[in-house]
Amino acid sequence: MNTPELNTPDDDGANAERGTGVMELTSAALLWTVLGLTVLVTVVTVWCWPRLAGRGWARVAARLGALLSGQLGLVLAAALLVNSYGDFYPTWDDLLGPDQQVSLGRAAGGGDALGLPGGTAGSRLVRPDGPAPAILPGPANRVGSLSSVRLIGPRTGLRQQAYVYLPPQYFQPAYARTRFPVVLMMTGFPGTIQSTLGRLDPPRQAAGLIAGGRMQPTILVLVSQNVALPRDTNCVDAVGGPQVDTYFSTEVPAALRSAYRLLPSPGGWAVEGYSEGGTCALAFAMRHPGVFGVVGDLGGDYGLYENRQTGTLFGPEGPDRDRMMSEADFGWRLTHLPAPPIKVLLATSVRDRDYPATQRFLAEVRPPMQATPLLLRSGGHNFGTWSAEQGPTLEWLSAQLTH
Repeated sequence: MNTPELNTPDDDGANAERGTGVMELTSAALLWTVLGLTVLVTVVTVWCWPRLAGRGWARVAARLGALLSGQLGLVLAAALLVNSYGDFYPTWDDLLGPDQQVSLGRAAGGGDALGLPGGTAGSRLVRPDGPAPAILPGPANRVGSLSSVRLIGPRTGLRQQAYVYLPPQYFQPAYARTRFPVVLMMTGFPGTIQSTLGRLDPPRQAAGLIAGGRMQPTILVLVSQNVALPRDTNCVDAVGGPQVDTYFSTEVPAALRSAYRLLPSPGGWAVEGYSEGGTCALAFAMRHPGVFGVVGDLGGDYGLYENRQTGTLFGPEGPDRDRMMSEADFGWRLTHLPAPPIKVLLATSVRDRDYPATQRFLAEVRPPMQATPLLLRSGGHNFGTWSAEQGPTLEWLSAQLTH
């Protein structure tokens, strides 16, 4: 992948070509054109079918071609509907995969008992969980280490698999007493850490950035917030359900600190995610700025919600439910509660459906909170976009993390 081009901070991406052509992949014109052609092919097939009857290769091929044309039209129409709903590929360029153009905007709001590498003896909250994929060939003190572990939540009862990347410096004598910053990385819904590793490969990207001096030595923890699949818990403490917020804001940090040399202050802790993982990352930091001081939000929404996949999260009708639903809206929090002292990177595309919501959120940010946009000139809600954003996001997070 080519390194995305960083434009000047004054370029907010508003002048980018928005790809508003009537025949873009999410346009109604293209959908209706495909549907119209499908209906036309079907009508012509029915009308001409008697003429196509009979034997002979030509007639058989004609009948087969007519049937396949109608089926192909239906498949294309269904694909366009799914793509329009998910905004996966807004334009033809996004589908064909050109180089992404990234613009970093101006900030808003101002200015081994367990067999674990570097583990602390006696830790009972982080357990080995089988082999992890190799990152790069070589010893740990040159390329780092990736371990598969299980993070134990003693009070919530939740136990999630995680991949923990330790940078090369973690194993070098000069850093033997050093505590490291950490980035907790969330998945989308219903994503897994295996898909994050396979499609975005944050450990390999971090290893290259650290080796090139563009990122400080940092521990990465890849973990999924999807603790009750197929249910979507939306990263909240569900009334009568999984206590996801408590697990990730209290138990996971405690578990990681029990096994690794990590910085204690929120300035040394970042939380990042893509799609719903980005929404959760922002939610965790806004609710718990004393735990997470830095956020990377790649294509997330700006509030939590209930739907068929979540079921009831906020309890029965009443004042408590109303309060919880209000607090789940990020805009409401910014206008009704004190701004949290966190630094946020909001990565999106100027063609993505969440771009207007991102602009509104940026306009509502007030000190001491700071929010910086990272804008792609093209891209949709897909791994191609998040892959282009991942490297610049890691660099930005590293620059904000402090000891």
